[in-house]
Amino acid sequence: MALMLAMLGARPGVESRQRVDELVDTALATGGSPANDPMEQGPMYGRSFQDPDGHHWEVVFMDPAAIGN
Repeated sequence: MALMLAMLGARPGVESRQRVDELVDTALATGGSPANDPMEQGPMYGRSFQDPDGHHWEVVFMDPAAIGN
């Protein structure tokens, strides 16, 4: 979990779809397990996993260009 916190920092989301995939793929390659199916809903894209301690993580990107004011 410490690795994931270091990778995500204190942000509620990440800067791109590619970054979502990079973070989750790294988590899965280092002992995490898949949680839910990838989510794509309008301007949002996310994936989830469980870390080795059983904590559930959701990594999400929301495209600001696709969101109206």
